[in-house]
Amino acid sequence: MIPIYPYQTQEVRDLAWACFAPSLLHAQQLADDGQNIANCGLRLTAHRLAWLESLDRDATALLQHLATQRSHRLGIYFEHLWHFFLEQDPDVDLVAHNLPIRHGGKTLGEFDCIYFCHQRQRHFHLELAVKFFLGHRHSTTDEYASHWNEWLGPNTNDRLDRKIEHLMQRQIQLGKQPAARQVLEKLGIAELTREVEIKGYLFRSFMDALPPPYGFNPDGRLCHYVELPQLDTYLAAYDKRSTYHYLVMPKRRWLSPASLGVDIRQNSATLGNTLGQHFTQDSRPQLVAALDPAGKESRRFFVTAAGWPD
Repeated sequence: MIPIYPYQTQEVRDLAWACFAPSLLHAQQLADDGQNIANCGLRLTAHRLAWLESLDRDATALLQHLATQRSHRLGIYFEHLWHFFLEQDPDVDLVAHNLPIRHGGKTLGEFDCIYFCHQRQRHFHLELAVKFFLGHRHSTTDEYASHWNEWLGPNTNDRLDRKIEHLMQRQIQLGKQPAARQVLEKLGIAELTREVEIKGYLFRSFMDALPPPYGFNPDGRLCHYVELPQLDTYLAAYDKRSTYHYLVMPKRRWLSPASLGVDIRQNSATLGNTLGQHFTQDSRPQLVAALDPAGKESRRFFVTAAGWPD
């Protein structure tokens, strides 16, 4: 059973998940030897829990903040949730976000977030990412850990090894650039402590228990994906234990566990028909939440076309 985020407002549930759900990967295990890079050190305190509860009673400030977002990309939505938290939290000063660094007419990169933590009395460079990867075995032979390049995004263009390399070798290293040092000096920042926060879910094949990749946080989510021809078998294995309904989740709602509102629930028979129709027109995998009798998400899984990822 996954943790249930009790908030009635979808955006508040997403905020709580984005900022306080377990990290998908341990940043220290992704960094090269000698690199002092950690996960974000801001934890869910009693004060922050009370703040989330207050927001759920009146989410006006959060909704107004998100309304300024023009992009519909999930990663941008995720970042905006973080910006709101860092702007609102009394223990933190958000110094800058999405701060570009340019030199010679070229953009070298941008800082996702720079914040000052009053408790730790330091400035932090925080890089953020939210990812959903499906495991496809092609080289792993032992059962301890899989290779990063075996974890693909739903559209297969994204890959875990490429994301880690870009995040750890480029994005989090931006503060070392001379052009970045000049910008930081103007902000009155002499030194930055580096943090990386990757949130998301990993999905392994229902037919192949691929071990999680090196650096995986066991407190995170390890879910399943199933090819459409195997869907009935997969659902039958779980329907024996309880009565579930299913919700095909739009991408904007991929973050926090689903809690049924006015959504249309489907049973196992209608779910197969709906997804079958989808794959006659579109090859993109679909994320499905299994809802228990109380309407709370008990698990989630991707359904792919037959033969995914080929």
